[in-house]
Amino acid sequence: MKKRNFRKAVIGALVAGVAPGVVQAGLDVCNDTDLRQSVAIGYEAPGGVWTSEGWWQLAPGECKTVMGRDLGRRYFYYRATVKGGGFDGPFSFCSAPDAFTIEGDKDCGARGYESTRFRKVDTGEAAEFTLTLVADGGTPDPQPDYPDPDYSEEELPLESVVDFPRGSLGEPFTQNGIFTGCDLIDGLDYCSFEIEGWRYHAYYGGGTADSILDDLQNWPMPLAVEIEGDMVNYGDITVEVALARVTEVFDGDFFSEERHLMQGTWQSVDDPASRFTIAGADVYDYYDGEFTGHQWMTLGGTCPDAPYEGVGFTRTELETQDGWCVHLGEVTAERLELINPGRGNVLTYRRVD
Repeated sequence: MKKRNFRKAVIGALVAGVAPGVVQAGLDVCNDTDLRQSVAIGYEAPGGVWTSEGWWQLAPGECKTVMGRDLGRRYFYYRATVKGGGFDGPFSFCSAPDAFTIEGDKDCGARGYESTRFRKVDTGEAAEFTLTLVADGGTPDPQPDYPDPDYSEEELPLESVVDFPRGSLGEPFTQNGIFTGCDLIDGLDYCSFEIEGWRYHAYYGGGTADSILDDLQNWPMPLAVEIEGDMVNYGDITVEVALARVTEVFDGDFFSEERHLMQGTWQSVDDPASRFTIAGADVYDYYDGEFTGHQWMTLGGTCPDAPYEGVGFTRTELETQDGWCVHLGEVTAERLELINPGRGNVLTYRRVD
């Protein structure tokens, strides 16, 4: 499998130069290269629906407005391809060979679309913005003609590899799980994974090459991955690991849509003083603004002893190791329902971040 280093990927054949727009409110794209560009964009539409649109064909030196209204958001995503060239980026959106507007960024293949890579653009919350495509690295090698406007090669998974003698730091392992992000707590800088309910942590200075952890700092999360390395230490539900390889697994998370929608801060509709925040697989409880608990989240099948089928949302308290399971009800960008499988009562939360 081809190694892909994210820090290098973002400065491939094309890079983005950004400057405030001067024509009208909205998002403009300018082609400051010597090649014709096919451009698509991705963004979070009102209501929290991730949407992708394309293609705009830009001749060398040409600019086009791809969104003609106040942006109303800080981040956009884009894809720009040239005949015979490739394009790389860490964010997935659905696309199609011909002109498209697609709602939703999940299950692309099952819906008859392609899952393609995009890069992020930070607009600084401006009402108008211009993205300028700038050539970097010279003209791509000539390639055969393709009928589609998207001439990129087959997408490769994100991957970071720095191998070491397996078994030299602990018990060798290879497992699939969910990358849940990187954090700094109590002076320890680490990246974490949820694997079958366990917390796998890889620390700087703990046997994992800094370059792998540096790459992971920039990867999207939560993300299905396969990880390989040595298990260094065990404790409660936490495993300290030294990583030799981390590879993205396409369509490797059955609960990907729910997991992504649940990220963020939620407030109880019945008791507004009660809130919790989900960040990766960490859940932080607050009441009247005071921190009250920290749990580790897993998503799976029906809760134990539940009288009906459902998607189980299990939270394990890190301090006591006590765990409880509820079923997911409605999960949208703005609303989250949790169902007690025993009593059947529904707890409703609204997004507040």
